Amino acid sequence: MKIISIINPKGGAGKTVSAVNIAYAINRKGYKVLLIDTDPRAAIASFLDIKNDETILEMIKENYENFGILDFKKYITVKNGVDIIISDSNLIEIDEYFRKAGDIEGEFKIFKELSEEKNFKEYDYIIIDTEGTVNNLIRAILNATDYIFAPTKVSLIDTNGIRDLLKMIEVAKRNNPKIRLEKIFSIQVKENTKVFKKTHEELKKTLKDMCKDCYSSIYIREDANILNAMEENKDIFSYKNSSNSAIDYRNLVDEFLEIK
Repeated sequence: MKIISIINPKGGAGKTVSAVNIAYAINRKGYKVLLIDTDPRAAIASFLDIKNDETILEMIKENYENFGILDFKKYITVKNGVDIIISDSNLIEIDEYFRKAGDIEGEFKIFKELSEEKNFKEYDYIIIDTEGTVNNLIRAILNATDYIFAPTKVSLIDTNGIRDLLKMIEVAKRNNPKIRLEKIFSIQVKENTKVFKKTHEELKKTLKDMCKDCYSSIYIREDANILNAMEENKDIFSYKNSSNSAIDYRNLVDEFLEIK
């Protein structure tokens, strides 16, 4: 079992769309996949039209209070072959929960402990969608992560989020030396425009200076089918498997799986 976290501390970077479509792209390769939302905005529940009162916060509480004994299945919603655990706005209470328990350090261990739970080990890949911020929950996720995928818009301003992420990874490596920034990839790309070509080259050089070989040559093209798929509560492959964005997400995942 490997954990892939979709992280960019900058908001509006396309994390949720990427988390959903990366999860389904991997699943379509025959792997068993669990998709987890850890954003209090609960975008995945809205995106895929999922309703379940048992959220990631309730799972964290149960696992912590019952010393790893977990009624796992009640948290799972299956949609088109992918198992999903949703979030809700109550997740913002997690810091307060551990503070009241007198165990601030416990929060940093939650995802590491969950990843060692027997039901989690049945998956080939766990994909974690994250909030666009830096907080204790993100640090806890980094503590358990194997691979990071970081979507970014084609803008030098957006590299600030990547800079913050690199700093977070360096700190995380103290407790999780296996963590790897696997891919930084551009989204919403307007291909074959002068602006894109110029900015893309500048971005590529900037990111190369920041982290060698982590900027993917594969990017996600701007595609109205992404929004249309969201309107119909579908991943891009279920909506239109031949679309540009479906091809791009599939290529991104294929590249990742080939080198593993």
